[in-house]
Amino acid sequence: MVGLALLLGCFAFATLRVWQHGRSGQPADGRIVVRFAHWQLESGLRDALDALAREYESLHPGVRIEQVPIPKRTYAQWTKTQLVGGTATDIIQIDRNLDDETLSRFYRPVTADVALPNPYNHDTPLAGIPWRDTFIDGMSGNFSYRPNLLDYYGVPLSMFTVRLYYNRDLWRQLLGDTPPPATYDGFIALCERIRKIAADTGCNVIPIAGSYDNGPILINKMVSGQTQRLSRQIDQTRTLMPAGAEIGLAWLRGAWNADTPAFADALAIARETSLTMQAGYEQLRHEDATFYFAQNRALMIATGSWDLPVYRTICPFTIGVFDVPLPARDHPHYGRNILGPPSEAGNSTGMAFGITRQSPHPDEALDFLRFLTSFSGNAAFCRASGWLPSVIDIQVPESVAPFLPVVDGYVAGFDFSLGTLGASTTLVMSNRMTLLVQPSGSVAAFQAALRSALTPAIREDLRRVSRNTLRNLTRQDVLLAGQLALGQRDPAGPDAARKISELEEAQNQQESLRAWIDHELDRNPSNDP
Repeated sequence: MVGLALLLGCFAFATLRVWQHGRSGQPADGRIVVRFAHWQLESGLRDALDALAREYESLHPGVRIEQVPIPKRTYAQWTKTQLVGGTATDIIQIDRNLDDETLSRFYRPVTADVALPNPYNHDTPLAGIPWRDTFIDGMSGNFSYRPNLLDYYGVPLSMFTVRLYYNRDLWRQLLGDTPPPATYDGFIALCERIRKIAADTGCNVIPIAGSYDNGPILINKMVSGQTQRLSRQIDQTRTLMPAGAEIGLAWLRGAWNADTPAFADALAIARETSLTMQAGYEQLRHEDATFYFAQNRALMIATGSWDLPVYRTICPFTIGVFDVPLPARDHPHYGRNILGPPSEAGNSTGMAFGITRQSPHPDEALDFLRFLTSFSGNAAFCRASGWLPSVIDIQVPESVAPFLPVVDGYVAGFDFSLGTLGASTTLVMSNRMTLLVQPSGSVAAFQAALRSALTPAIREDLRRVSRNTLRNLTRQDVLLAGQLALGQRDPAGPDAARKISELEEAQNQQESLRAWIDHELDRNPSNDP
């Protein structure tokens, strides 16, 4: 009850704060107010954003920038309430679960804007380059570009990688001059050594602090190495990274199952990795794991680069960072499934902000986003926040360098999210994970649970994909008809021709996907509703 009361209190406070500003965006001093909302409450991040806001105001005295931080647990509900109620901020951080329909209804596309150079990059190495091409991933990530809508919506501020943090002081106390492990076997041996030291000395320390939030980050990194060759085998569309629907279709047609050797090895390495964390870690949240680490009760913690400012602030010890050591191709057991070290070149940018359609000052909001993601602005954000930049060619501080993405290597395979196939599949995997990761569990018990439960879940998610694809096709047909009409009025218009080509390509891809899904579902019928 106390937790619920706190959540409701946070929600009410955030809503009241927005309401107090009114919808005019015009304060008593006559300046235009641009408000941006986000859920990033990490230490130092709000200060970094505030410093950039003040710098922007010095360049534009007639504009005031206000940030509205919202707790993550209430963010999705808060955002929906504000958008539907017409009281949303000018700029909102785009949530991972934001669907295409909501995005197109409440957010302004920035497709035309990102095709032009960012004016704040004048006299920089990025001068004259289209704004879109100044980002590390070319704004290709789902937070920025929506292929079903053929439009750009989100402007990203950072990107993220996963690393192992460790307590240098505790490490020296327990392990002396032992360097961080460079191999998977060395990593497992080190964790077993920590367990033995703890048992022999009575010290209350575990190898790795885990939780429901960060435990899967480490496990999935291991699993995605074991499914590299399997992903290549089921990749019928030759995209090198099969999407969730294709992974599910491969399961239905028998291309892989719970007993496939590569997947069995993925389960085995997941179990080995999970046993380096405390028993029952999946019942804890990320803040609990952080507490273990900060209180010297865990030597290491696996999480993303986003946590670096937090740990630098709250941890009373020196922090070290090293990459997660995965099995190599010459590993005597796990090497048979591996193509090579997974590359992080495909990591997309994140912390993307979109401009709401109800913003009274969309031009100023767009200009502020240009400033944040300019060569100098994003570099300043990187230095002040301790986060990776989203813009190319920026020199990062020494403390951030260990998080730079490893670009050499091979495409990673799929992990336990199964390519984010859908909610039903995710629920099956997560609800049965205890059978695999707990000391009393086993690979065999998890496999047995999947044999009976995963097929119905995959079918349900694929039916949902088919229905959603049909809705997208219907909506896109209207856009395509409009573009064809515009093309007939101005046959030489290059923009209309490009848009028609993109729409037709997207329609063909979605129609073929839906036909493929329906074919496989009909070929292997079950008691579908």
